[in-house]
Amino acid sequence: FGVTENSTTQSMVPHMSGRDVSKESEDDNYDVIIAMHDYGKGVIAYFGDVNAEHETIWLVAAFVESRSPKLPIDCFSRIDDQAFSEILQLKEEGNASFKNGSLDEAMTSYDAALDKFGKKLGTNGPQRDCYVALLSNASLIQYKKGNYRRSEEYATKVLDIEWGHEKCSYRRAMARFKISQGSEGGDLILLRKAKRDVLNAGRTPPSTLQATQKLLQQIGNEIKRLETKERRQFSTGFQSALSGKLG
Repeated sequence: FGVTENSTTQSMVPHMSGRDVSKESEDDNYDVIIAMHDYGKGVIAYFGDVNAEHETIWLVAAFVESRSPKLPIDCFSRIDDQAFSEILQLKEEGNASFKNGSLDEAMTSYDAALDKFGKKLGTNGPQRDCYVALLSNASLIQYKKGNYRRSEEYATKVLDIEWGHEKCSYRRAMARFKISQGSEGGDLILLRKAKRDVLNAGRTPPSTLQATQKLLQQIGNEIKRLETKERRQFSTGFQSALSGKLG
């Protein structure tokens, strides 16, 4: 087994160490051996390269990313110190603009900071926390500007990384409630998702408990209204079908 033109074995068996196992150009099937087994919500994978060649490591990384694109492993998601310092500066500028009521300027700073992350999420710890905070702040700004679908999108990115994130669970619920209100006839499916968001927000602090209960009640009332309307429409349609003339 080997993935390069110069792969050799490192076997402990006499006369086997150093044996050429390089990939031959005419052999299209001679490649990395992988065994996979689904386990819960994840997967256990075995890569059969005892030499741990660099090419195999990158193949492992690509496989991990393909199976878990939203939570990459740290060694491939780290932001270098200089770039992270610039990100923190942009975040502070965004926070200052937000406090001054300059939402557009704050959004520009947050987006610039997120662009520096690129496809990376940063390593677990300060970098990942900063990434999540930027998305959460962007979601808040979009909600304040009345861009509810954009607010929902940013909040969803946070929840993909940190399920149960209190602020973004609550904010996505509010955004979905507003989207439903702005839809002709309402959106029952979206409202049910909004209700789950509120319930998944975790322990609500006393300072926001009243607002959370109020939102949950509003969503619940709207769900009941739309469900009643849906049942009436179904009943009317069913009665019309029964009373129709036979051909």
